[in-house]
Amino acid sequence: MSIRIACTLFVIISFANLNHAMAQINGFTQPYREIDLASDETGSISTLNVNAGTEVKVGQIIARLDDGVQKLQVEQASHLSHSTSALESAKKTYEKRQLITERIRELISTGHATDSELIRAELEESIAQANYMAAQENTIGHEINLRKAELMLERRLIRAPFAGVVSKVHRRQGEFLSPLKPELVRLVQVDQLLAIFNIPSHQVKSLHQDQPLIVAFHDGTETQGTLHAVGVQTDAESGTVEVKILLDNQAGDMRSGEQCYLDITF
Repeated sequence: MSIRIACTLFVIISFANLNHAMAQINGFTQPYREIDLASDETGSISTLNVNAGTEVKVGQIIARLDDGVQKLQVEQASHLSHSTSALESAKKTYEKRQLITERIRELISTGHATDSELIRAELEESIAQANYMAAQENTIGHEINLRKAELMLERRLIRAPFAGVVSKVHRRQGEFLSPLKPELVRLVQVDQLLAIFNIPSHQVKSLHQDQPLIVAFHDGTETQGTLHAVGVQTDAESGTVEVKILLDNQAGDMRSGEQCYLDITF
């Protein structure tokens, strides 16, 4: 069984060959991905770097929300994280108390110190040790708070999750993003397209994943794609199954929304 893809507004079945019949099935192209890019952060848009039609790369900054408070939080957390005075002071105190305790032990052996003095020195040493450990824990806490503050600042940036084209801008600079209206722009991925066909269920059995197929357009052009997905359900009314064919559009020659057709021989 051989398969050829094409899209028209009707289905034609030919019985010129007694052993084979051909169906010509219409379809259309759509973006590989299309999302309304939003943010779970609220605030006014301080900068907007794109317009409708702007091409963006993955990770590119689309917009920035007001981040004055977050910058101050990073500055404060950074100062505390890099401050070592409390840790150094606690360390030196602990080391000094260790020397005092050891010295008293030596004096006891020569009869120049009492057991009560040793007990007091060991108690003060243990307190100094606890203070030193607390200072170390505080230092770790400051480092964690710095990473948290940096993350909160980064969340004020809205980045492109994939390379694509901005098809629509929902909000402009100075507008407020809220939980009720978090959408910023509509982003579509068109370096790959999907050709969508509704194929009779009995013809779908011959298709398999990644199968090469030829998609044709009404201007006479053709392109080879691969079978991307076959629907798991048959539409009860039409008796067809949705089939998606992946098309490479790196050159940008094809447009989303174009009609295409698929020829199937069976």
